[in-house]
Amino acid sequence: MATAPDSNSACARQQMDDSNDLILAMLALAITAVMLVAGALYLITTPEPTQTHPAPAPIVMSSAR
Repeated sequence: MATAPDSNSACARQQMDDSNDLILAMLALAITAVMLVAGALYLITTPEPTQTHPAPAPIVMSSAR
């Protein structure tokens, strides 16, 4: 009673509409991977900002005795 799947079945394999879609998807994945690696390298190699401390407040001495 096994029947061959017909062309309207959801399980039937369908041919890709345009084979260039697969190439464009692979290109997009490659570009994404390069951008992720570049971002990670940027974050790793960026030097930490130097800490600047404000000048100390001037000492006020009064001469009143």
